[in-house]
Parts: sequence; C-alpha cells; structure tokens
Amino acid sequence: MSDEFEHDDAQPAPESEPPQSRWLPLGLGLIGLVLILVLAWPSLRDRVTTRPGSTDTPPAASQQAATVNPADDARQYELASASYRAGRFEDAWAQLRAVEAYLLAAEAHPEIAEAERAVQDDPSSKEAHFKLGTAWARAGLLELAEIAFRQAITLDSQYTDAHTNLGVVYYQMGRLPDALTEYDAALAVSPDDADVHHNKAAVYIQQALQVSPADDSLLQQGLRELQLALELNPDLPQVHFSLGVVYMVQGQSQEAIAEFKRFQALDDGSDPQATQAAQNYLTQLEQ
Repeated sequence: MSDEFEHDDAQPAPESEPPQSRWLPLGLGLIGLVLILVLAWPSLRDRVTTRPGSTDTPPAASQQAATVNPADDARQYELASASYRAGRFEDAWAQLRAVEAYLLAAEAHPEIAEAERAVQDDPSSKEAHFKLGTAWARAGLLELAEIAFRQAITLDSQYTDAHTNLGVVYYQMGRLPDALTEYDAALAVSPDDADVHHNKAAVYIQQALQVSPADDSLLQQGLRELQLALELNPDLPQVHFSLGVVYMVQGQSQEAIAEFKRFQALDDGSDPQATQAAQNYLTQLEQ
C-alpha cells in the first residue's frame, strides 16, 4: 500500500508515528486444513499536509464523563453524526466524548484531536475531512470514518484518495460491493493507480474465498486486477503476497512459491504477521 490508510503533494504519515499495519488477516478453512490466509490490507492512504493549528492537547479520558450503556453510546454516535453533517462540530466532539470507547480511542490516537481541530477551523477543506476520516479509520471508528470520507467526496466528487479510503472502510466493514463501487470511482479518475487495482483485487479474492470451493470466476477477476497492478508497479510487495495466496488456493504450488519469495525480497518488515505468514506458506509449499 502506498504507506497505508494520496494526496496533495503531501507526505506519508510523519516518521515519528509508529508504522501502521498493512495487512488484513482473514481466517479460512480450506480443504480440511486449518489455514490462516493473510490477504494484503487494501491501501489506506494518508498523504495530506498537516495543518498548523492549536497545540492544545486532546482531553484526557480521565477528565471526561463517559457513558457505559451501549444503547446510550449508540445514541451519542447518532447525535454526533447528525451534528457533524450539519456542521455543528463542537456539538459533535462533545457528543463523541460522552462515549468511553471514543475517549479511549482519542487518547490512543492523538491525531484524532488534531484532525477534529482542522475540520472545525476549515469545514470547507476536503483535506481536513479526509484527514479526520483517516484518523478515525485507523482507530477502528469505521462508521465515523465513513461520514468524514463522504463529506470529503461531497466537497470534491473526484477526490480519488477519499474514494480509496472509503473503499477500505467498506472492505473492513464487510460491505464488499460498496468497496468495489468506491474503488471504481477512484479508478474512473486515476485509472493507472496500482494500489487501487490491488485493493479491488483484494475484494474479489475475499468474495471468492467466502464459498467452498473458492469461486474461480472471482479469483480470475482478482488475478486480472493483480496483474494490472504489477504492470503499473512491479514492486508492490502486497501484490506478490496476494498472488501467492491465489496461486496456493488454486493448487499452483510453484507459482505460489515464486510470488512469496518475491514478496520476501520486497518486504520491508513493517508487518511481522505478513512476514511470518509468507515464511510459513513457503515452508508448507516446499515440503
């Protein structure tokens, strides 16, 4: 992924931030084997320029009143979502911080408070909404991330990175047809984006593996998207990993071995789970 959850001539996440996970684990049983197939996490982009703003620290959870009733929490999220859409951002932040889970997420991800301030300072900035959506997505607040990315797209319907990240959110929510719609919207603007072709392939592959035996027509669609991604950028490690998974499912052991070895050659070690999974698969395939 092009560094996870594009752009505007901006940079990837600051070096001071810990590397983000680049892979989405999927547990699947195939042919009587207990097998964990790790498909490449679709690219979640974060290349917006950090806006200068307040240096205030986010409110600490210990200083906030938080609800503990799930029904109350759901109601607070509904109120906050409505406030956000209406542009009442101070109300939205207050309503969100009445939820203990949100407070904990904000404490664990300080970039959330910074992104909230950016939205409040400039509600007409698509980049600000994109940045907040990305921060929420990284914190696992997927329903909120959907709202922020939707707002960015409302401000610019051809904002490819917002379509891409919204597709990733839908992928993580299991809304695979919606994810495909967003990736297609991104590709309509940027047809030569290798990462988005890979993301689209990941959807087809997951759809294929949801049935037993795996749906070959969907696997073939996934393979076509992976080949497109490789033609555009042959050095995307996650593409080689996904190809290895597909070939392994299809029983093409030698092809799978070649792809996992290519992944290892390109792997930067930022995701130990994927690194270990590739080695495990190679050990199994080479026996």
